[in-house]
Amino acid sequence: MKQLEPITFDFGLCRQQVTELQTLLAGQDELSERKDVLPFFQDRHQMAILFGMFNPRIAWADRVADEFDIFGDFVCDLVVGEWAKGAYCFVEFEDATSNSIFTQQGKKATREWGQRFDHGCSQVIDWIHKLDDRTPSADMLSRFGRYEINFEAVLVVGRDKHINPGEMQRLAWRADNVVVGSKKIICMTFDNLLNQFLTRVNLLSQVEAKAVAQAQAGIPKSPLTNVPPPAPS
Repeated sequence: MKQLEPITFDFGLCRQQVTELQTLLAGQDELSERKDVLPFFQDRHQMAILFGMFNPRIAWADRVADEFDIFGDFVCDLVVGEWAKGAYCFVEFEDATSNSIFTQQGKKATREWGQRFDHGCSQVIDWIHKLDDRTPSADMLSRFGRYEINFEAVLVVGRDKHINPGEMQRLAWRADNVVVGSKKIICMTFDNLLNQFLTRVNLLSQVEAKAVAQAQAGIPKSPLTNVPPPAPS
């Protein structure tokens, strides 16, 4: 059984790994889940910490696990969380091909939802069901140190270049409006994920630059400018 492992945030390494994701997406039009995506993210846990932004209760994620089994029935590709708050983000990766999100069926003008997208959504629905079913329980206490947790679920699938503006709107609408057991499934392409990560890294870079300038000027550091945050206890 996989355990949630402690991790200390290293901003410099995180920034490097986000750049590596940018390079990967620039160099490949399509990505295989097993050959490309999973090995890439499993080797880049500092970048994975940024998934914590999708759960507003997470200030700084300090736990991470790959291929985390959910009570022996389902496997989540990636989990990040903040242990003390019992807040987590569960991530499902699918592949990124021309028909991952939408696929052509016959002569219909409007493409239907792709098999990989539907598979990813079904996986997330199963997680939500299982976590809800085990709350509260001794199993939850054993895995997460508490009887209940707060969590969000993210599905990353496909590429922007493989869907048109109308399909992009359909994807956004579905992510905003479809609710499963009070939970929205946060759906996004790998390009959207990169943009989110770049935005967060740029903001952290500004905080880091401000902290350096204050240190050089002899101004005491504010708790808000501590980058990286302190290691988890």
